[in-house]
Amino acid sequence: MSGDYGLSDNFEYFEFSLDSLDASYSNQAGTASTDWPVFEVAGKGPLKDIVAVKILDAQIPFSWYVINSVNRSFLMRVDAGVDFTVTLTVGNYTAASMAVELQTAINAAAGGTTLNVTYVTGRQKFLFTKTGGPGTNYTFTFGAPEGIPGVQPNSGNTNPRLWIGFTPGSTTSVAGVMESPNCVLVSGPGYLYVNSTRIGSDVDMYLPQGAFNLGGGKAGPFMAKIAIDTNPGGMVTWVDSDPQKWFKFDQLQSLNNFDFFLSLGNTTSEFPLKLNGLGFSLKLGVLKLQRMSLDVVDSTQQNGRIARREGPKRLRK
Repeated sequence: MSGDYGLSDNFEYFEFSLDSLDASYSNQAGTASTDWPVFEVAGKGPLKDIVAVKILDAQIPFSWYVINSVNRSFLMRVDAGVDFTVTLTVGNYTAASMAVELQTAINAAAGGTTLNVTYVTGRQKFLFTKTGGPGTNYTFTFGAPEGIPGVQPNSGNTNPRLWIGFTPGSTTSVAGVMESPNCVLVSGPGYLYVNSTRIGSDVDMYLPQGAFNLGGGKAGPFMAKIAIDTNPGGMVTWVDSDPQKWFKFDQLQSLNNFDFFLSLGNTTSEFPLKLNGLGFSLKLGVLKLQRMSLDVVDSTQQNGRIARREGPKRLRK
């Protein structure tokens, strides 16, 4: 059916162009309104009789830090000694600069034991080699290991293991040499989610039960999954690839305001994701039951359809 917005010819279309810099206020005390904006509905007031919603496009600056204040530390032990805490500097890295940072942080924390850290390009892994100080071998620990009944293995939510190539639990060097078990991913996850606490739980977008960091498959607050197609300092640009399919929205009959925030991959080390002062932009489509107008034309009745574009109302204090 031509011009039916993917549902039927009985709906009125509203389009909201949203920039978090235009937020009315923050959804959470202590969180920047650019990271968790609440937008007031402008135009003619609350939207009623909403039947479907969808995020249609997004522009998001890659200004978040892959290594942040929550996930920057892990434990190191030399032989059977005490655990040291290795703490990385918050920020974004290339593989080469991360090798330098790991070496600096380890050597500052390890009680005189020194390591040389290099990035092995062909295998996409870090190589750690003991170069001096006490002890023979060393162990890196990233939370609980796999295989313990009733214990969830470490997810990488509060340490950098996912980005520097390590598995849950402990890894020990052999003759002072260690290679990260997995390939590294210093640029972080390849995707992020757009979320909303006000309307996300009424959207039929689901994650698997194994996504325990993100609710374990319960409804909401997710509204769109967006591929990260740029490097730190760039701009993520996304357009929905299937705009004719919408999320049925029948739990909330009136919309006065709505919030949006971002989350990175399957982790919640920053929730919402911090963009460090920069704003993100979205286009939100809303369908509501159409107001019916009857026009008499040559003794026949025609149904008039209305389409509107709206922007958020910003509170001025």
